[in-house]
Amino acid sequence: MPLHRRGSEVETMVLHHKVRVFVFRYEEQQPHFLLLRHQPRLESRLGPVHGTVGMGEQLQEAVLREVTEETGLQHPSHLIDLEHFERLCFGDEGVVEWEFGYQTLGHGSVIVPGPQVAETIWANFDRAFRSLEFSQDREALIRLQMRLRA
Repeated sequence: MPLHRRGSEVETMVLHHKVRVFVFRYEEQQPHFLLLRHQPRLESRLGPVHGTVGMGEQLQEAVLREVTEETGLQHPSHLIDLEHFERLCFGDEGVVEWEFGYQTLGHGSVIVPGPQVAETIWANFDRAFRSLEFSQDREALIRLQMRLRA
């Protein structure tokens, strides 16, 4: 929790950590990405799994927990830290979002949507990219795609 001095007063910034996770699987040697739409359906856009890092929880633990809670998937075949984060500040509060890729097995991956999930779709890169409204999500998807091609 960083402290900022302004004149003689000390301000405390509260920092929240979140994870943004692109679940993917290979179909015909190409990655397909799982996109979710949360409840309420009409107010939500398609995007990756995302959630808050709990107190004392490691980032990887939060990724595994959030993916399981939102999709029912467990035990990734690969967990990829994209080594990138977005920092957002709102007054005296800040949010740091950490980006990950989560590879699951092929067609045997049965999605069991959590109670807050209204819709799930698997999409190839082009469709996934076009379906994402937020630039941070599109940029994270590009980073993951580049990592997978390397």
